[in-house]
Amino acid sequence: MAEFDREPLENGDDNSIEDEKPSYQPASFEKRAAAWMGVAYVLMILGIMWFALFFPGRDLPGVFPLFLVPVCTALLVVVIRRLRLGTAYGGIAGGVVAAAVCAAGIAFGLLLGVPALIAAFTR
Repeated sequence: MAEFDREPLENGDDNSIEDEKPSYQPASFEKRAAAWMGVAYVLMILGIMWFALFFPGRDLPGVFPLFLVPVCTALLVVVIRRLRLGTAYGGIAGGVVAAAVCAAGIAFGLLLGVPALIAAFTR
């Protein structure tokens, strides 16, 4: 009866003790923004494949600038968050410049890519 009262390690049986796992720590904001950017790219590539399936023999010339939009959007969101927290690289001035460049990239991508995409569907 005494052998059943002992702790598992005294028996030499350490299989009954669970391994200690580190506590759950969610991904950082930057990693989550990058993950959403990846989802956007997957959807864009899927759209290109569907276009090739439904419109065989047709091209999508001039739509490459649209691939600039997800990365600029993700970077803009991260920069704005860092500006709010006060941890932007280069301080407030560097954050504002980075946000302006990201906004310009989004505008550039949309202004060049959307008309080409519309033209590809109207041919």
